[in-house]
Amino acid sequence: MKNLLFPLCTIVLLLMACQTKQQQESAIQEHKSEISEGVYHFDFQDFELWTLQDKESTMSAELFPDVDGEILRKVMPSGEAMSAINAFLIHKNGKYLLFDAGLGAESGGKLLSNLSSINLTPADIDMICLTHCHRDHIGGLMDHDTAAFPNADLYLSTSELEAFLYDESVKNILKSYDSRIHTFTMGDTLAGFIETFDAAGHTPGHTVYKVGELYIIGDLIHAWELQIHYPEYCAIYDRDPEKAVATRKHFLQILENPDYKAAGMHLPISGVMQSFGIIND
Repeated sequence: MKNLLFPLCTIVLLLMACQTKQQQESAIQEHKSEISEGVYHFDFQDFELWTLQDKESTMSAELFPDVDGEILRKVMPSGEAMSAINAFLIHKNGKYLLFDAGLGAESGGKLLSNLSSINLTPADIDMICLTHCHRDHIGGLMDHDTAAFPNADLYLSTSELEAFLYDESVKNILKSYDSRIHTFTMGDTLAGFIETFDAAGHTPGHTVYKVGELYIIGDLIHAWELQIHYPEYCAIYDRDPEKAVATRKHFLQILENPDYKAAGMHLPISGVMQSFGIIND
């Protein structure tokens, strides 16, 4: 009997993981409206949102070295979690506002082709808000050696800009936007309706944006299947893990409110979630 106990427990854990994953996929898909491959549309009270999936990807369990093995086997039985690289486009007050810009076409990013699929060009984008300056969020600002978005003003937090001044590749990308770069202090409101929140931890100036009932949460979550339930665990990408955990828990508690939705740059499928999943302290 004792010899049967371990395999039975293993089977139960695998069944729980499959059920959890199915519930998560169902919860995300419930809110999506896919209009083409990797492009999803949402109608909010006074604005439209598109998810522009730059690239579909996965997050390996190896990126979470501090996670207990039993937890990983439960929530990531295949050894990886569904993920993506997303940018988000909002149309409000006659303006097109882009949040992050993905990898860039030269690195396999599909942002520009996804824009074309909804009959827009880079010249139609009026404003770009950066959550932070990692390559998979700013690479798409460039089209080869020139700025990909010729008419867009670029916004990022002062603390994020200062934190990446050492990085020549970031400086070169931002330099292409030159006089169109604007910095802000956390708590400022942009364009009269975009609220900004300090979400430091992943990077020093990591920013969460809020438009109406939508929070754009950047890289608060890397492996959704793990961190939606266990926010105390960080990917190796978080520069200040202690601060990143506190930030993640703070915003996930806010997002338990069913009145809010969240758009995440690494959330899978549509990239948008609404209060589901249990936050374990």
